[in-house]
Amino acid sequence: MFELVYCSKANQDTDSIKIFEILKTSRTNNQKFGITGCLVFHNDIFVQIIEGDSKDIDNLYANIERDERHHHVKLLWEGHIPHRNFTDWSMAYHDLGEGAIKEEDVLAFEQNLFQLSETVDKTSPASYLFWINVRKQIMGWMV
Repeated sequence: MFELVYCSKANQDTDSIKIFEILKTSRTNNQKFGITGCLVFHNDIFVQIIEGDSKDIDNLYANIERDERHHHVKLLWEGHIPHRNFTDWSMAYHDLGEGAIKEEDVLAFEQNLFQLSETVDKTSPASYLFWINVRKQIMGWMV
């Protein structure tokens, strides 16, 4: 099993429609290739962890690097792991939606994500770096 985590900055024109397109394609392709993981998009930053066969992860990451919907793609870690950390997640995602988002809804989402980052298994280096960078996103730090 192979695992990879990266972060990137969304282009200015990346909106909820483009995010939905990313998720739709990702979920279909990930299921076909046995790839699992989690994508967090917040404050115009993507942080993603993906796991699966090393050849499939390498191919996927090459496509991610070429994707024009984001830039400054930065590989944070890659390596072999003994087992999946996101067994049932073809690609987890939470959307706050666009439009009339209440500040308290954003704060509740951030707090829940922050609490999740403290309780999940962080035994692999990729999982640890993924959740550390998710926390940085929540606090508005550049990852």
